[in-house]
Amino acid sequence: MADCDLLDRCGFFKKYQGTLDLACQGFMNSYCKGTKMDDCVRKQFRTEHGCAPEDDMLPTGHMMPKHLSGHR
Repeated sequence: MADCDLLDRCGFFKKYQGTLDLACQGFMNSYCKGTKMDDCVRKQFRTEHGCAPEDDMLPTGHMMPKHLSGHR
């Protein structure tokens, strides 16, 4: 499966791609590089609003917990 075509512009992926947090890695494996790519709420947000959502919005549409959002 190919990677999401928005990876080079995705603030979430850019910010968290190097994280050791297993939950973030799971989201990226499922949504950014996996079978849930078309279910990504970040992608839907961009389509509906014409701009990218906040970097801390997860692919599910929830916001990254504050205690993790400052860590990479």
